[in-house]
Amino acid sequence: MARQSWGQSKQLTTKSWAIVKENRYLLAFPILGFLVSLIPLAVFWVPAAWLFATNNNIPAVVLIIVGIFANQIVIAIASGGLVAATDSELAGGQSSVGHGIGVSITRIFPLIAWAFIQTVVNVIVGLIRGNGQGGVGDAVRNIAAAGILALWGLITFFVVPFIVLEKVGPITAIKESSKLLKARWGLQIFGGVRIGGLIGLTAIFPAIILIVGGIFLTASDNWAVGVPLIVVGVILLVIGSLLLATLRGIFSVVLFRYAKDDAVEGGFTAEELTGAVRTKA
Repeated sequence: MARQSWGQSKQLTTKSWAIVKENRYLLAFPILGFLVSLIPLAVFWVPAAWLFATNNNIPAVVLIIVGIFANQIVIAIASGGLVAATDSELAGGQSSVGHGIGVSITRIFPLIAWAFIQTVVNVIVGLIRGNGQGGVGDAVRNIAAAGILALWGLITFFVVPFIVLEKVGPITAIKESSKLLKARWGLQIFGGVRIGGLIGLTAIFPAIILIVGGIFLTASDNWAVGVPLIVVGVILLVIGSLLLATLRGIFSVVLFRYAKDDAVEGGFTAEELTGAVRTKA
């Protein structure tokens, strides 16, 4: 079963990447989103770090949350642009970065509301994780937080397509996303959508190993080796994350049109799209 799941994930990832190769400008959306999202983090998190250093914890926490919110707004707009451009390309039309962002901007207020909801969820998950004091309790909290994020990511997989393409608000989009998943794949949904496993194996997992190894070496005063490993790991992690965001954004449109309209687009087959969501046997 695990081998079959891996094979399905690899196939879905490969075909999603083929769409990117035909429309390379789609990569610009997550890249722009990432670069622009660094601005609010710098604006709010740098003074927050100073406030923490001077024991002004409450205003520091407020600035951190505001920074997360601003960051989520930028990401939501970029994601909306990717969804709009992908939908246009798959329908046989032509799009561009400007066209995609333009469509996304017309949905700016619902996307801001969606960013607010995402911020609330992130803050709640952060509270569940706690301060990382270690021990069994900390491990349990981390597992619970990871489970919540996985479930949230699954039931909201179609939220941005609903907001941008169906022009509904975020609350309705969340309800309709969950309803659409259950209607197409039943109540025994388990895990998530089988997309991006290849990116995780070849980029994100090695990046994490490099970063952890670099931190360990740096802590052991081996800076000459540890720091370069951390830098390479971070670069690889960013690249992998951006590629994964692109593929997930594209595939969310493909799967959305299949689940909602029975449309099979982008070179996929109905069998592949049916098997894209993991379900319990």
